[in-house]
Amino acid sequence: MVILTFKIRKMKNIYKYILFAFAGILSLYWSCTSEEYDDYKEFTAGGEISYTEKIDSLKTFSGNNRIMIQGIINADPKITQFRVFWNDKRDSVAVPVTRSEGIDTLEVIIDGIEENIYNFELRTYDDQGNKSLASNITGVVYGERYQNTLFNRPVVANNLIEDSLSIEYASMDLTTGVIGTEIIYTNTSDNQVTTFVAIEEDFKSILDYKPQSTYKYRTVFIPEETAIDTFYTEYISFTPISKPVILNAAIPFKAVSTAGRWGILEDWTTTDPIKIHNGHGGWDEWNGNIFNIESGWGAPAITNGKIYQNIGGVQAASYILNVLIRDTNHALSDEGGAYFVVAKGESLPDVADIETAENVLAYKRINSALGSEYTYRLEFTLEEDATITIGQITTQWGETPGRFCNIRSWDIIVAE
Repeated sequence: MVILTFKIRKMKNIYKYILFAFAGILSLYWSCTSEEYDDYKEFTAGGEISYTEKIDSLKTFSGNNRIMIQGIINADPKITQFRVFWNDKRDSVAVPVTRSEGIDTLEVIIDGIEENIYNFELRTYDDQGNKSLASNITGVVYGERYQNTLFNRPVVANNLIEDSLSIEYASMDLTTGVIGTEIIYTNTSDNQVTTFVAIEEDFKSILDYKPQSTYKYRTVFIPEETAIDTFYTEYISFTPISKPVILNAAIPFKAVSTAGRWGILEDWTTTDPIKIHNGHGGWDEWNGNIFNIESGWGAPAITNGKIYQNIGGVQAASYILNVLIRDTNHALSDEGGAYFVVAKGESLPDVADIETAENVLAYKRINSALGSEYTYRLEFTLEEDATITIGQITTQWGETPGRFCNIRSWDIIVAE
């Protein structure tokens, strides 16, 4: 009997546990469906079901302090309006509906809504006040907080040569919604032109830019692919400086006349002390038609020789003259020496006056200790528009071994 009683009690406990579990499941189901159940209770009051068609295929389209919501209905001719609820039904909007014979798209734009993430509930209604089951969707509204995170795409460089402007851009984080940059500039016909640079493009080339004019730009953002509004940064204005152009400035250098290995450089002024190779010098056929002032190895000495080029109309700004050399054997211990020079006006100083001449804007002494394939950087600033002269001046030995400096290129860039 003891054993039998124990078994009966054990079975009672099992039944009790099963009952508790079933009650829990039922409670969970009831909590998940209570809202729908309340709807059905209302619809079935009096024993008859009366409700309108539920909106299907909901979509939201984000905007700037607004949002657009779309959905479709296709079966119920009785629908006369639909309503949208948000903020736990504290806010709502009603939209009239005129039904067609087929599928209709219902659409509403809710304006003046604060930036946030919202849960929207939509229901349709007939003229008797009967309503549908709820359709729900989540949507995002953008505004000032998003706007304050936006910044203009960084510009790496502006390169203006005559009326051709090239703008180089840095990359950006695409998750910000950036799609590109809008530019407004004045062309050579004095007309304002608006152009767009997609975010996928790193360069923009404008071939009809009016020199010394100012352009402005702003960066464009769409926070989501389907957003109905576009966001913009504030305009930034910029006046690009025209790049001073050096003619005949890189290998292969051109010569106006030659005598064997040696020649006279085209577009450059070469003084007589340089012309020690049968009336020629400065242009060297060796090493790919290079720029080279050379003495020795049977050639006479050079005293205060100069090769230079005038550049007019250089705007007031800061610049860098870059001179790339292939190799040289000039030493700091040399008497006289060789220099790269930038001077204001149409002439260069004498070698002996390089350190004291008032028109000198920048100079660098050529020195083999700096190594081969070296770029000399001469930084200078103009306080007003002016003509400048750039070039090389040198006093060289005439004995063996002589002196040389092979120059690959000359270039002036605008210092940003």
